Amino acid sequence: MPILMPISRVITFLAAFLFIAFLIYGCAPGVYHKVNKGETFWRICKTYGADMQEVAELNDIKDPTAIKAGSKFFIPGASRLRKVKPFVPPSPGAKDEEAEGAIVVESGRFDWPLKGEMISPYGLRNGVKHGGIDIKAKEGTPVLAADSGEAIYVESGMRGYGKIIILKHKDDFFTVYAHNSENLVKHGEKVERGARIAAVGRSGNATTAHLHFEVRQGKAVRNPLFFLP
Repeated sequence: MPILMPISRVITFLAAFLFIAFLIYGCAPGVYHKVNKGETFWRICKTYGADMQEVAELNDIKDPTAIKAGSKFFIPGASRLRKVKPFVPPSPGAKDEEAEGAIVVESGRFDWPLKGEMISPYGLRNGVKHGGIDIKAKEGTPVLAADSGEAIYVESGMRGYGKIIILKHKDDFFTVYAHNSENLVKHGEKVERGARIAAVGRSGNATTAHLHFEVRQGKAVRNPLFFLP
């Protein structure tokens, strides 16, 4: 004969279960944010205190500049919808160091190190993770510092990368410039944003002349497109 549990005990048990789940998994699973005109991916994630990489991967966003007004994506861990301050383009000569979002052009956390065709994006490439972007350019084309910083690695001993430069920036950011034909800075040298630091080449395992560019935050490898204008 089945044992019937009083409804009050069932409710108490269910409430206790939900409370434990609350403690383990957090106060809320998240919310769906609808993109409004003038909002950028960077500003949305910043408003919610969400990690851009996590949000992008969860919503299968390959290019943060591609989100459009009216689209929706999931913000994990958010307890409620928040109002995102729209981007207002700065006046001529003004600087805005926020990272690129979408819909409007917003100054990037970093500048492009050179102009050229992106021939290989960030992500999986032939089943192997590609931790940066490849930008095609003629051999000898100047490579510019994406932001002011200090050259903490100027070598040619990193396997596959060829002649490489790693710059350290504020907020625990690093940028990587690889396959250079020539490195023009020395270890420990401080450089300004936009300074010429190298020349495009095909050193290392490169088969054509191009720049391999990476953005890292601490030990985490980031998609450079999230931080470029």
